[in-house]
Amino acid sequence: MTDEIKERIRRNRERALEIQKKRKEGRAVAAAVAAAAASEEKTKVQGDGSGGGGSLNGHSGERDAKRRKKECKEEEEVKKVARTDLNKRGKSEEEEEEEEEEEEEEEEGVVLEDFEISASPFVTKKEAMQAYCLPEGTLAVCSYAEKENPRHKGWTPMKLYNRAEIRRRARKRFGGMEGLIAERTRREQKRFERDLEATKDIFKS
Repeated sequence: MTDEIKERIRRNRERALEIQKKRKEGRAVAAAVAAAAASEEKTKVQGDGSGGGGSLNGHSGERDAKRRKKECKEEEEVKKVARTDLNKRGKSEEEEEEEEEEEEEEEEGVVLEDFEISASPFVTKKEAMQAYCLPEGTLAVCSYAEKENPRHKGWTPMKLYNRAEIRRRARKRFGGMEGLIAERTRREQKRFERDLEATKDIFKS
């Protein structure tokens, strides 16, 4: 391994650790904000339902408390649906969190390819199959989120896969980063030769 490759691996590892650190900090802030909002909502419900004042105010407070309780229940249902959309394999929330923690631990020391640095944490089905050389059978067991197609809103929603999971599965399948790169290069060369033959046939005709 040359010094240039070693240096690039070192830089990639540092960037990966920095990105991982920012993600953890972002999740911690989001959790703190959600906890504070839930606590504030609970305090409001208790305060409104505690009564005080005349009979009219008491009934109004009870109605507000019931309405907020109903809204909280609806929000919880929305969260459950969102969690289901993010993972179609029926995992519990605890199992998902454990899997995320395992992936984070694995990602801390991972070396990224040049195109992965500062890339989105999600990949489309096309990128997962072309850049990471994964077949549809493997993608069928991967977690994903659905997003409306930005170009064709009437079409079936896009499936966005977790890049870390896709990368992990691809490297495991092809024996590491170098094996994945070799497989991608082989497929690109095969596509090039196939396109070249198709071009020759066009000129012949």
